[in-house]
Amino acid sequence: MLITDNFSLEELTRTATGLPNRPGKTETEKLLLTATYLLEPVRKKWGMIRVTSAFRSEAVNARVNGSGTSQHVKGEAADIVPVDADIDEVFGWIAKDGSICFGQAIREAKNGADWIHLSLPRINGPNQQRLVYDGRGYSPYV
Repeated sequence: MLITDNFSLEELTRTATGLPNRPGKTETEKLLLTATYLLEPVRKKWGMIRVTSAFRSEAVNARVNGSGTSQHVKGEAADIVPVDADIDEVFGWIAKDGSICFGQAIREAKNGADWIHLSLPRINGPNQQRLVYDGRGYSPYV
């Protein structure tokens, strides 16, 4: 079932953990916002993107060693990999263009994997936060 022109609920809830990963109504609504306001603009500008993680149930989040405060659990974040574009160019556009309003944009690399983490803006928290994660720690993206 497509929830936007290019993204399905199945794609945004897929997990390789084997654990149940079904969002509730509130989380599904947040996934719709995530897909509409974060993923669709990236897709429109850069072409195909692969979603490696979006919604995570509490159990899935624990299994993948996700943060206890992860926006993935709320359906408010997605990790993506561009299929037909350079990941650093895509991240630079997200971070500097200003056309996407986000909570966090993080260029992440760990154990040979590279991805971009994008989250919805946060109420009472920092927004438009641009970071780089190298597997050991976070630093500001400049």
